[in-house]
Amino acid sequence: MIYDLIVAGAGASGMTAAICATDADIYKQFQHKADQTRKRSVLIIEKNKKIGKKLYATGNGRCNLSNSSFCLECYNSKNEFFPYKVIGAKDYQIVNQFAEQLGVAVSDEHGYYYPMSRQASTIVWAFNDRLKKNQIQIHTGEIVIGLEEQSDHTYCIQTDQGQYYARNIVLACGGAAAPALGGTDAGCSLLDQLGIPYYPFQPALCKLQVKEKMSGLAGVRSKALVTVMDASSEIHAQEFGEVQFTGQSLSGIVIFNLSHTAGEMLQDGESVSLCLDLVPDINEADLYMHFRKFRTNNPERSLQACLNGFVHEKLATYILEQCRWKQERISELNDVELQKLADQIKKLTFHVTATAGAEDAQVSRGGADTRFIDPETMKLTVQEHVYVIGELLDTDGICGGYNLMWAVITGMKAGFSIYDSN
Repeated sequence: MIYDLIVAGAGASGMTAAICATDADIYKQFQHKADQTRKRSVLIIEKNKKIGKKLYATGNGRCNLSNSSFCLECYNSKNEFFPYKVIGAKDYQIVNQFAEQLGVAVSDEHGYYYPMSRQASTIVWAFNDRLKKNQIQIHTGEIVIGLEEQSDHTYCIQTDQGQYYARNIVLACGGAAAPALGGTDAGCSLLDQLGIPYYPFQPALCKLQVKEKMSGLAGVRSKALVTVMDASSEIHAQEFGEVQFTGQSLSGIVIFNLSHTAGEMLQDGESVSLCLDLVPDINEADLYMHFRKFRTNNPERSLQACLNGFVHEKLATYILEQCRWKQERISELNDVELQKLADQIKKLTFHVTATAGAEDAQVSRGGADTRFIDPETMKLTVQEHVYVIGELLDTDGICGGYNLMWAVITGMKAGFSIYDSN
């Protein structure tokens, strides 16, 4: 048997592609074309025992579907502008409408969209039911290991359990992040067999390990403006948000979003430091003047008391330890020392030694070189009937639903292209 389509991977992107390649109602809704139902034979091959395994963990189990906020910092790629040829500012509405077409009620939480149930399982069940309705075959617990074009322009797909043939192939194998949830770099081997360049997978959206000893800060959370800098103090990225301190790492959404840049710099052999402005709403001159007034009005109070009005008490202790002063009272500090205190709060610096491993990453950076991908169809420009979608592409998004949006939009583009094909 020759299938019309074989999809490697039953994550969000692969399931979306399979549905959009077979569903006349969805095609009409989103392509605005009336067309007869096309009977297509489709097989999804998934290495996990269940479909959508990683989806269950998305958004801490709540499944952040999409996000209405959109800017050039939402996605990272070596091919900088490729993501924005694929996905646009209003595409969150398409993702939401697609979920609703599958029967999922969507709710808005300040621009972050979730299933109304706040359960990722709602999305997985909806995908599963539509796949069954569209009579899409699913083989779980089977691994795609080879791919070869035949003389008749069909493709032979080799798995650990047999061979299959198809007219169209969608590679939706995902990335290497979260191997416990099925993350793998197996898709890179398939790209290699097709002669498609790719960037090896590296962790993204993850903690950053630092050189400084900060066990006393474990469990502390603090809002900060975080700046990624190199050895010459050149700024590479910057974001405001809540930083979480662990035993030897910095975490939190703001750190996750900056981890792509920090990881690339480390990979290139650059020194990476994170500069935390713990009071970004106050400039350094005003902070210095506050300390001077505090010294005048409260000369007998401790240095710890002076800082506690601005930062967490454990952060205050850490900052004072970095200053290595023997003084205990604010009256014992001179103006130069007060300036150093203000500088520490505005520029608390940590030196990054590594990113967390793939097991602790939410997504991977790296994947197929997008210069070989048609952004309108997700089709390989050098293989007429092979599509690459989702995390297997060299594009990764920041936290907040952007990676699931990417999976769905790329899956839709590939699926509709196949639906249109003869």
